[in-house]
Amino acid sequence: MKVEFYEDVTRFNELVFPFLLRYEAENNLLFSILNSLKEDLYRYGDNKPILTSITDNDKIKLVSIRTPPHNQIVSYTDDLRTISVLIEELIKKNIDLPGILGFKEGAEKFVKLWCEKKGISAELVRNERIYKLERVAEETLGKNEFIKATREYEDIILQWAKEFMVEALPERTSEMIEQSTKRLKMAIRKGKIFLLFDNNKPVSMAQKAGKTPNGNSVNFVYTPPELRRMGYATECVTKLSKYLLEEGNKFCFLFTDLIDPISNSIYQKVGYRSVIDVDEFQFVLK
Repeated sequence: MKVEFYEDVTRFNELVFPFLLRYEAENNLLFSILNSLKEDLYRYGDNKPILTSITDNDKIKLVSIRTPPHNQIVSYTDDLRTISVLIEELIKKNIDLPGILGFKEGAEKFVKLWCEKKGISAELVRNERIYKLERVAEETLGKNEFIKATREYEDIILQWAKEFMVEALPERTSEMIEQSTKRLKMAIRKGKIFLLFDNNKPVSMAQKAGKTPNGNSVNFVYTPPELRRMGYATECVTKLSKYLLEEGNKFCFLFTDLIDPISNSIYQKVGYRSVIDVDEFQFVLK
Protein backbone atom coordinates (compact mmCIF):
# COMPACT_ATOMS: atom_id res chain seq x y z
CA MET A 1 0.00 0.00 0.00
CA LYS A 2 1.12 3.54 -0.75
CA VAL A 3 0.74 6.56 1.54
CA GLU A 4 0.75 10.05 0.04
CA PHE A 5 0.60 13.51 1.60
CA TYR A 6 -0.70 16.49 -0.36
CA GLU A 7 -0.08 20.25 -0.26
CA ASP A 8 -2.71 21.23 -2.83
CA VAL A 9 -6.19 20.86 -1.32
CA THR A 10 -7.92 21.23 -4.71
CA ARG A 11 -5.85 18.45 -6.24
CA PHE A 12 -6.37 16.29 -3.17
CA ASN A 13 -10.11 16.83 -3.34
CA GLU A 14 -10.20 15.82 -7.01
CA LEU A 15 -8.32 12.60 -6.30
CA VAL A 16 -10.29 11.46 -3.25
CA PHE A 17 -13.73 12.68 -4.35
CA PRO A 18 -14.88 9.43 -6.07
CA PHE A 19 -13.83 7.34 -3.07
CA LEU A 20 -15.57 9.59 -0.54
CA LEU A 21 -18.69 9.65 -2.71
CA ARG A 22 -19.04 5.87 -2.48
CA TYR A 23 -19.75 6.36 1.22
CA GLU A 24 -21.25 9.83 1.11
CA ALA A 25 -23.19 9.69 4.37
CA GLU A 26 -20.34 8.06 6.28
CA ASN A 27 -17.88 10.65 4.98
CA ASN A 28 -20.05 13.77 5.16
CA LEU A 29 -17.70 15.41 7.68
CA LEU A 30 -14.70 15.04 5.37
CA PHE A 31 -16.65 16.57 2.47
CA SER A 32 -17.54 19.48 4.74
CA ILE A 33 -13.94 20.03 5.85
CA LEU A 34 -12.59 19.85 2.31
CA ASN A 35 -15.15 22.35 1.06
CA SER A 36 -14.12 24.74 3.84
CA LEU A 37 -10.40 24.27 3.15
CA LYS A 38 -10.90 25.04 -0.54
CA GLU A 39 -12.32 28.41 0.52
CA ASP A 40 -9.75 29.07 3.26
CA LEU A 41 -6.76 26.80 3.84
CA TYR A 42 -6.41 28.11 7.41
CA ARG A 43 -10.09 27.88 8.29
CA TYR A 44 -9.47 25.65 11.32
CA GLY A 45 -6.13 26.87 12.61
CA ASP A 46 -2.81 28.59 11.92
CA ASN A 47 -1.12 25.49 10.52
CA LYS A 48 -1.58 23.89 7.13
CA PRO A 49 -3.92 20.89 7.05
CA ILE A 50 -2.39 17.44 6.71
CA LEU A 51 -4.05 15.68 3.78
CA THR A 52 -3.40 11.98 3.34
CA SER A 53 -4.49 9.12 1.10
CA ILE A 54 -3.67 5.44 1.12
CA THR A 55 -3.87 3.50 -2.13
CA ASP A 56 -3.59 -0.15 -3.05
CA ASN A 57 -2.94 -0.94 -6.72
CA ASP A 58 -3.72 2.70 -7.53
CA LYS A 59 -7.13 2.49 -5.84
CA ILE A 60 -7.80 4.75 -2.88
CA LYS A 61 -8.61 2.75 0.23
CA LEU A 62 -8.49 5.39 2.98
CA VAL A 63 -8.56 9.17 3.27
CA SER A 64 -7.38 10.99 6.37
CA ILE A 65 -7.33 14.68 7.25
CA ARG A 66 -5.97 16.65 10.16
CA THR A 67 -6.42 20.37 10.69
CA PRO A 68 -4.08 21.16 13.61
CA PRO A 69 -4.69 21.56 16.52
CA HIS A 70 -7.68 19.26 15.96
CA ASN A 71 -7.81 15.47 15.95
CA GLN A 72 -6.85 13.15 13.12
CA ILE A 73 -9.95 12.16 11.12
CA VAL A 74 -10.19 8.95 9.10
CA SER A 75 -12.71 8.21 6.40
CA TYR A 76 -14.85 5.12 6.32
CA THR A 77 -13.07 2.17 4.73
CA ASP A 78 -13.88 -1.49 4.22
CA ASP A 79 -10.18 -2.33 4.44
CA LEU A 80 -8.99 -2.03 8.04
CA ARG A 81 -5.40 -2.84 7.04
CA THR A 82 -5.14 0.78 5.95
CA ILE A 83 -5.35 1.93 9.58
CA SER A 84 -2.10 0.12 10.40
CA VAL A 85 -0.42 1.56 7.31
CA LEU A 86 -1.48 5.10 8.23
CA ILE A 87 -0.17 4.71 11.78
CA GLU A 88 3.22 3.43 10.61
CA GLU A 89 3.60 6.45 8.32
CA LEU A 90 2.58 8.96 10.99
CA ILE A 91 5.07 7.44 13.42
CA LYS A 92 7.83 7.56 10.78
CA LYS A 93 7.19 11.28 10.47
CA ASN A 94 7.28 11.72 14.28
CA ILE A 95 3.77 13.14 14.29
CA ASP A 96 2.03 13.49 17.65
CA LEU A 97 -1.74 13.52 17.80
CA PRO A 98 -4.20 14.85 20.38
CA GLY A 99 -6.80 12.29 19.36
CA ILE A 100 -8.63 10.40 16.63
CA LEU A 101 -12.12 10.62 15.13
CA GLY A 102 -13.54 8.00 12.82
CA PHE A 103 -16.02 5.20 12.25
CA LYS A 104 -16.18 2.91 15.26
CA GLU A 105 -14.13 -0.06 14.05
CA GLY A 106 -11.47 2.12 12.46
CA ALA A 107 -11.14 4.44 15.46
CA GLU A 108 -10.89 1.53 17.88
CA LYS A 109 -8.18 -0.14 15.81
CA PHE A 110 -6.29 3.15 15.48
CA VAL A 111 -6.41 3.71 19.24
CA LYS A 112 -5.23 0.21 20.06
CA LEU A 113 -2.23 0.30 17.73
CA TRP A 114 -1.30 3.93 18.38
CA CYS A 115 -1.32 3.48 22.15
CA GLU A 116 0.73 0.30 21.93
CA LYS A 117 3.38 1.96 19.79
CA LYS A 118 3.46 5.26 21.71
CA GLY A 119 3.16 3.83 25.22
CA ILE A 120 0.19 6.05 26.01
CA SER A 121 -3.50 5.53 26.73
CA ALA A 122 -6.74 6.93 25.34
CA GLU A 123 -10.07 8.11 26.66
CA LEU A 124 -13.35 7.93 24.80
CA VAL A 125 -14.53 11.52 24.39
CA ARG A 126 -17.70 10.91 22.45
CA ASN A 127 -19.64 8.04 20.93
CA GLU A 128 -21.71 9.45 18.09
CA ARG A 129 -24.01 8.22 15.36
CA ILE A 130 -24.43 9.59 11.85
CA TYR A 131 -28.02 9.88 10.71
CA LYS A 132 -29.39 10.46 7.21
CA LEU A 133 -32.77 11.86 6.22
CA GLU A 134 -34.44 11.65 2.80
CA ARG A 135 -37.93 12.84 3.73
CA VAL A 136 -39.21 14.73 6.76
CA ALA A 137 -42.12 13.53 8.86
CA GLU A 138 -44.69 16.24 8.10
CA GLU A 139 -46.41 15.81 11.47
CA THR A 140 -43.32 17.24 13.19
CA LEU A 141 -43.31 20.52 11.21
CA GLY A 142 -45.30 22.50 13.78
CA LYS A 143 -46.69 25.99 13.30
CA ASN A 144 -44.09 28.29 14.85
CA GLU A 145 -42.20 30.92 12.88
CA PHE A 146 -38.88 29.82 11.39
CA ILE A 147 -36.43 32.32 9.91
CA LYS A 148 -32.95 32.68 8.51
CA ALA A 149 -31.17 34.60 11.27
CA THR A 150 -29.83 38.09 10.64
CA ARG A 151 -27.11 40.02 12.49
CA GLU A 152 -29.86 41.41 14.70
CA TYR A 153 -29.77 38.09 16.57
CA GLU A 154 -25.98 37.67 16.65
CA ASP A 155 -25.62 38.17 20.41
CA ILE A 156 -28.13 35.49 21.37
CA ILE A 157 -26.80 33.06 18.75
CA LEU A 158 -23.23 33.42 19.99
CA GLN A 159 -24.38 33.08 23.60
CA TRP A 160 -26.31 29.91 22.78
CA ALA A 161 -23.34 28.57 20.81
CA LYS A 162 -21.01 29.01 23.79
CA GLU A 163 -23.55 27.30 26.05
CA PHE A 164 -23.83 24.48 23.53
CA MET A 165 -20.05 23.97 23.38
CA VAL A 166 -19.66 24.02 27.16
CA GLU A 167 -22.46 21.48 27.52
CA ALA A 168 -21.82 19.19 24.55
CA LEU A 169 -18.10 19.74 23.75
CA PRO A 170 -16.38 20.27 27.12
CA GLU A 171 -13.01 19.14 25.78
CA ARG A 172 -12.77 22.19 23.51
CA THR A 173 -10.11 24.69 24.49
CA SER A 174 -10.79 28.42 24.75
CA GLU A 175 -8.87 28.84 21.49
CA MET A 176 -11.13 26.35 19.72
CA ILE A 177 -14.25 28.03 21.12
CA GLU A 178 -12.97 31.39 19.90
CA GLN A 179 -12.38 29.97 16.41
CA SER A 180 -15.86 28.42 16.38
CA THR A 181 -17.35 31.76 17.42
CA LYS A 182 -15.61 33.51 14.50
CA ARG A 183 -16.94 30.89 12.08
CA LEU A 184 -20.45 31.33 13.48
CA LYS A 185 -20.30 35.08 12.92
CA MET A 186 -19.47 34.37 9.29
CA ALA A 187 -22.24 31.76 9.12
CA ILE A 188 -24.77 34.38 10.27
CA ARG A 189 -23.60 36.71 7.53
CA LYS A 190 -23.91 33.92 4.96
CA GLY A 191 -27.45 33.07 6.09
CA LYS A 192 -26.63 29.64 7.49
CA ILE A 193 -28.07 30.03 11.00
CA PHE A 194 -31.80 29.50 11.50
CA LEU A 195 -34.02 30.37 14.43
CA LEU A 196 -37.40 29.09 15.60
CA PHE A 197 -39.68 31.62 17.30
CA ASP A 198 -42.61 31.22 19.66
CA ASN A 199 -44.60 34.38 20.43
CA ASN A 200 -41.92 36.51 18.76
CA LYS A 201 -39.22 35.05 21.01
CA PRO A 202 -36.32 32.89 19.69
CA VAL A 203 -36.56 29.44 21.31
CA SER A 204 -34.26 27.15 19.30
CA MET A 205 -31.55 27.30 16.65
CA ALA A 206 -29.83 25.10 14.07
CA GLN A 207 -27.14 25.59 11.44
CA LYS A 208 -27.03 24.70 7.79
CA ALA A 209 -23.59 23.13 7.95
CA GLY A 210 -21.33 21.13 5.64
CA LYS A 211 -22.25 20.33 2.04
CA THR A 212 -21.73 17.01 0.28
CA PRO A 213 -22.33 16.36 -3.43
CA ASN A 214 -25.92 15.25 -2.78
CA GLY A 215 -26.64 16.44 0.73
CA ASN A 216 -26.23 18.95 3.51
CA SER A 217 -25.55 18.46 7.19
CA VAL A 218 -27.27 20.08 10.15
CA ASN A 219 -25.49 21.00 13.38
CA PHE A 220 -25.44 23.44 16.30
CA VAL A 221 -28.94 22.37 17.25
CA TYR A 222 -29.59 24.10 20.56
CA THR A 223 -32.50 24.95 22.82
CA PRO A 224 -31.87 26.65 26.19
CA PRO A 225 -32.48 24.29 29.16
CA GLU A 226 -35.53 26.20 30.40
CA LEU A 227 -37.23 25.78 26.99
CA ARG A 228 -36.59 22.09 26.48
CA ARG A 229 -39.17 19.29 26.28
CA MET A 230 -41.58 21.59 24.47
CA GLY A 231 -40.90 20.24 20.98
CA TYR A 232 -38.89 23.25 19.82
CA ALA A 233 -35.75 21.35 18.76
CA THR A 234 -37.86 18.79 16.88
CA GLU A 235 -39.69 21.53 14.99
CA CYS A 236 -36.50 23.50 14.31
CA VAL A 237 -34.66 20.49 12.88
CA THR A 238 -37.70 19.43 10.84
CA LYS A 239 -38.10 22.87 9.31
CA LEU A 240 -34.39 23.21 8.48
CA SER A 241 -34.26 19.69 7.03
CA LYS A 242 -37.28 20.42 4.83
CA TYR A 243 -35.68 23.69 3.74
CA LEU A 244 -32.48 21.87 2.74
CA LEU A 245 -34.38 19.23 0.76
CA GLU A 246 -36.32 21.95 -1.02
CA GLU A 247 -33.00 23.55 -1.96
CA GLY A 248 -32.34 20.45 -4.05
CA ASN A 249 -30.45 18.21 -1.64
CA LYS A 250 -31.30 14.50 -1.76
CA PHE A 251 -30.25 13.96 1.85
CA CYS A 252 -29.66 15.70 5.17
CA PHE A 253 -27.08 14.46 7.66
CA LEU A 254 -26.40 15.01 11.34
CA PHE A 255 -24.31 13.63 14.19
CA THR A 256 -25.82 12.74 17.56
CA ASP A 257 -24.19 11.89 20.85
CA LEU A 258 -25.38 8.41 21.84
CA ILE A 259 -25.22 9.36 25.51
CA ASP A 260 -28.31 11.51 24.91
CA PRO A 261 -31.30 9.27 24.12
CA ILE A 262 -33.63 12.28 23.89
CA SER A 263 -31.86 13.89 20.94
CA ASN A 264 -31.57 10.53 19.17
CA SER A 265 -35.30 10.00 19.64
CA ILE A 266 -36.05 13.51 18.35
CA TYR A 267 -34.14 13.02 15.12
CA GLN A 268 -35.68 9.65 14.40
CA LYS A 269 -39.10 11.22 14.93
CA VAL A 270 -38.22 13.85 12.31
CA GLY A 271 -37.28 11.14 9.80
CA TYR A 272 -33.55 10.58 10.31
CA ARG A 273 -32.27 7.02 10.07
CA SER A 274 -28.98 5.69 11.48
CA VAL A 275 -26.05 5.09 9.13
CA ILE A 276 -22.94 4.33 11.19
CA ASP A 277 -21.41 4.92 14.62
CA VAL A 278 -18.43 7.25 15.03
CA ASP A 279 -16.06 7.39 18.01
CA GLU A 280 -13.78 10.19 19.12
CA PHE A 281 -10.83 9.50 21.45
CA GLN A 282 -8.24 11.73 23.04
CA PHE A 283 -4.76 10.44 23.83
CA VAL A 284 -3.33 10.84 27.33
CA LEU A 285 0.04 10.08 28.92
CA LYS A 286 0.03 7.11 31.29
